[in-house]
Amino acid sequence: MRKCWLAVSLLFLFAGCAVNPVTLEKEFMIISEEKELSIGERSDPVIVQQLGLYDDPLLQEYIDEVGQKLVKVCARKNIPYHFKLLDSEDANAFALPGGYIYVTRGILAIMNNEAELAGVLGHEIGHVVGRDSANMISQQTWFQVVAIAGMAASPSTRELAMAGSMLFNAVMLGYGREKEFLADSQGVEYLFRAGYDPLQMSRFLSTLGKIYQGPAGYAQYLSTHPYVSDRINNAQAQAKVLSAMNNAFARRESVGPGNGANPPAASRGLIGADEFKRRLDGLAYGPRESIRRIKIYTVKEGDTLESIASGVVSGNQTVKEIAFMNGLDLTAQLVGRPDSKDRLLTIRRSHDWCPPYESLTILC
Repeated sequence: MRKCWLAVSLLFLFAGCAVNPVTLEKEFMIISEEKELSIGERSDPVIVQQLGLYDDPLLQEYIDEVGQKLVKVCARKNIPYHFKLLDSEDANAFALPGGYIYVTRGILAIMNNEAELAGVLGHEIGHVVGRDSANMISQQTWFQVVAIAGMAASPSTRELAMAGSMLFNAVMLGYGREKEFLADSQGVEYLFRAGYDPLQMSRFLSTLGKIYQGPAGYAQYLSTHPYVSDRINNAQAQAKVLSAMNNAFARRESVGPGNGANPPAASRGLIGADEFKRRLDGLAYGPRESIRRIKIYTVKEGDTLESIASGVVSGNQTVKEIAFMNGLDLTAQLVGRPDSKDRLLTIRRSHDWCPPYESLTILC
């Protein structure tokens, strides 16, 4: 007990304030960058053991490639970043100290393009840049601080697992509304700077908001997060300002001697829907005991959500599920042509469901 109190006394003796690299404001911080990196390195195996990595090396590589594009334009490039896809049905993404960022197959399944994925990764990078997890650890009660901060040097597997679980549970509660707004803002900025369409952040937030519809979902989510509608409005407004400034600058650069009077068309940036859908094909969906697989269906002329639900998937997926998974309204009019891949829809199928090949575009 005397050793424990000595550790706590020394811990707070050397505690102090650090400047937040994003807000430039002073924050209570007892975790050095070296300790932060060590905590992340030792926490990662605990998270992987608890949730498991999704068994698809190519998809894992794709997630990392998208993440590294954003790292190149973020405000904290002096540390390594690790992006991993977890084998969990829950729609979730989170970051641990030291640049360890995770997305689940559950959240990947409700995305519709690469820019949406980049927006989620950019949000989590924002938490790492702001050292939000290190600040959160610093704000915990003393026994949590000792357990988590001591993770970097703990030789005990049992203690490591306990501290890792404690850190994971704390991260899952969120960092508070102000930091969530700030991470959104950074995510939009990183999207734009990496060449993506920044409006895709608000688009995915709209999809995310549908998950938390209902009193129970909102009560749990809003305890640590802002209203999704507020996040959507803020992200959308910021994206429009960035796009407008970019287009205005492009028009100014194009107007000059010999350039003519017609400015270039406004550019939204990369969305990457087709590439993302190809990567998504075959992804496991739902609980492990009753896995379904995602297939990519090419909309044909005359298709409706109702005809796809009744004919193509033969009742395996409802109209509402198809619409939600593709970010569509129930009344959406589908556009399809016999000779083009105008819109790719994500549909879920069970192992024993085998639709006619002429109704599907199978992308390898």
